[in-house]
Amino acid sequence: MSGLETAIRNALERSERSNAEIRARIYQSARQALENGLKKQEIEDPEVIARQRHRLEAVIHAIETEERAALKARAATPVVSLAEVKSKADAAAQVAAGPAATVRQEPSLQPEARPAGDGGLGALGALRPERDGPTPPVNGGGKSAEAARSGTAAPDLGVTDKRPRKRRRGRLLSFVMVVATLAAAVGAGVWWVQTNDLLKSPAERDTNVANPPAVVESEDFPGAAGLPTLGAQEGFSDDWIEIFTPANAAAVRPGTRATAEPFDDDGGERIRLASAAGSKEGEVAIDIPADVLAQLSGKSSTLALSVRALPGKTTEFSVECDFGALGACGRHRFTAHDERVDMLFKISFEDRAPGSSGKLLINSDVSGDGNSLDLYAIRVLPGQ
Repeated sequence: MSGLETAIRNALERSERSNAEIRARIYQSARQALENGLKKQEIEDPEVIARQRHRLEAVIHAIETEERAALKARAATPVVSLAEVKSKADAAAQVAAGPAATVRQEPSLQPEARPAGDGGLGALGALRPERDGPTPPVNGGGKSAEAARSGTAAPDLGVTDKRPRKRRRGRLLSFVMVVATLAAAVGAGVWWVQTNDLLKSPAERDTNVANPPAVVESEDFPGAAGLPTLGAQEGFSDDWIEIFTPANAAAVRPGTRATAEPFDDDGGERIRLASAAGSKEGEVAIDIPADVLAQLSGKSSTLALSVRALPGKTTEFSVECDFGALGACGRHRFTAHDERVDMLFKISFEDRAPGSSGKLLINSDVSGDGNSLDLYAIRVLPGQ
């Protein structure tokens, strides 16, 4: 499984990972790769296949949790680039070093005229610096006789050139500023990592209701048509409200090209939904009482469907809301395998009276091939 995890992370690195649809395609490709690998290895044991699927979905869930946390952190925390910090530091260094770094202008020199036999150098030849030692003292403001004869010594101007010392001080200041800039950048990076809890595990960063290892089956992610989903979960607290069970068979109304048949055997009590069309005619409507809708008004809540595909089958099903005055919740699509899981997604409604009961619309097979879906229960967690 580590190979598929590495492949998923590499694919995310090379893609526009902030786009939820692209991440969803990468996860689906990983699932298909697993299925192909199982077929090539001729693995037919249902327990082995289910275990491999569980492991892959756990990896996908962990990676998606990390991606969401990283996106949330980048949106909430302004990131200061190293280029901006260095630019500001260089500007401050120029202001601080302004007077000290000014090079003093030397007074204008008018060399004495030389005889015509100076080798063609003319007045410029008299400004050559002495390379073998300091210029002898000048008496009475004129050149020494020896200097006048040779024409090689520069006149003593009485000015000490301090430019080398200033250059050394400028280099030292630049070095100090570079070190300070790097230290500031490192400090900002450490602060950003600690502020966003990047050193914590995904479980430590998760402040929601504690869940056991989950299997992500949904293909809806934030950014995909604005339909946030939470993946799958097993086990519910007492805060969850059970709004449908197979005992409420009277609340189930199939469309013209759909069926709903109750079952109660070793697989548990359930309603088997079968849609022969991916359109409205293939939907099954399940009534939701008005008193339940009243608890959802003005809140963001979580809806959970406990479902399973037929043994050895996989089906892609959809769920829509028609809650009367409260409105709709968009169309959510999930993929169910032949094991019971709990599919979760978020719903939000304005604060208004529902007025009457609503309904959930479920299509067991959006492809229209007639694949069935076993529905065990529907629960809701108001305000969370």
